Amino acid sequence: MARAIERVHEWIPDLEGRISQFETEPFEIDDELVDAFHEELARLSGDLQAGMDAGDEERQRMAAHSIKGMSGTMGLPEISVLAQEIEITLRAGDRDRCCQLCTVLINWAGEFLSAS
Repeated sequence: MARAIERVHEWIPDLEGRISQFETEPFEIDDELVDAFHEELARLSGDLQAGMDAGDEERQRMAAHSIKGMSGTMGLPEISVLAQEIEITLRAGDRDRCCQLCTVLINWAGEFLSAS
C-alpha cells in the first residue's frame, strides 16, 4: 500500500502542505466502522469509474466528495487530498487530469481493499 501512497505524492506535489486540513486526533476505530468504510470505498470507487466511463462529472464529483470525507475520518489524509484534487480539477474543467487522478484513486482503492 505504500506504493499507492507514493503515486499520490507524484500527482499532488504539495500534498504535505494540504494534508493538515484532514488530520485529526487519533481515536479507536472499531471493526464495524472499518467494515462500513470498506463497503463504501468499494461502492464509491465503482461510482467513480462508472462516472469516468459515462463522462458523468456529477457522479465523479459526488463519489470523490464522499471518499474525501470518509478518508479523512479514517485517518487517510493523503486520499482525502487526492479526492479533493479530483473535485478541483472537475470544477476547473481539466478532464484529462481528472481522469488521471480518478485512475490513481481507483487503483489505490483496489490495492487497499485487497490488502485488507
